[in-house]
Amino acid sequence: MKQLQSLIVAATIAALAAGCAPQGGAVNATLTEMKITLDRASVPAGPVTFNVKNNGTVEHELVVLRTDVAEDKIPADAEEPGRVDETGSLGETGEVPVGTSKSFTVTLPAGRYVLMCNEPAHYAAGMHLAFAVK
Repeated sequence: MKQLQSLIVAATIAALAAGCAPQGGAVNATLTEMKITLDRASVPAGPVTFNVKNNGTVEHELVVLRTDVAEDKIPADAEEPGRVDETGSLGETGEVPVGTSKSFTVTLPAGRYVLMCNEPAHYAAGMHLAFAVK
């Protein structure tokens, strides 16, 4: 049994040294009026868990949008006034009521992203930010 444990430890160390360490991570996001605050500005590619807390006074959401468009240039949604186009969305919290939290996990490839609240008029009020996956 001890020999098996030694082999497992050796294999784990070899995998880590070869760059096979688990990727992705967790991002803690706080939503307020009209701001999104993160505990980190980027993560490695892979599974990413967003832990989202609404500390605001109105309902919010967090949408993860993969795009090369600048964070403040997402086009309007022609079918939903006050919202922007979510083409490229890889996941979201859905509505997060005041004082509550939601978490969701998405697998993100390397690239540029915009995190935003797409409740009516929230994006236009500045509730968005750039996010990088490396």
